[in-house]
Amino acid sequence: MKLLLRPAAVDDIRTARDHYADEDPRLDEQLWQDLDRLFARLEAFPRSAPIVAGYEPVRRAVLRRFPYVVFYRLTEPDRIDVLRVIHTARSSDARHT
Repeated sequence: MKLLLRPAAVDDIRTARDHYADEDPRLDEQLWQDLDRLFARLEAFPRSAPIVAGYEPVRRAVLRRFPYVVFYRLTEPDRIDVLRVIHTARSSDARHT
């Protein structure tokens, strides 16, 4: 399964990484590792995260160590589109983007 980061998701990740890099460069690297593990899991098990009620076919996966959720959808038979990567304090607002 191929994973594609949409432009909004790239911006979200860049913003999060910049925030953590300013706080502590190790946190920036840990965030990237957490995202990388989640993306690998989604590629292996694309239907593992629940569908967001009312926003089908969007799914919501949660990072393990950081307060972020990844919104994605399955497109084409072999592609995952990562739509957004949003801090959990904003995650309900992000559904409308």
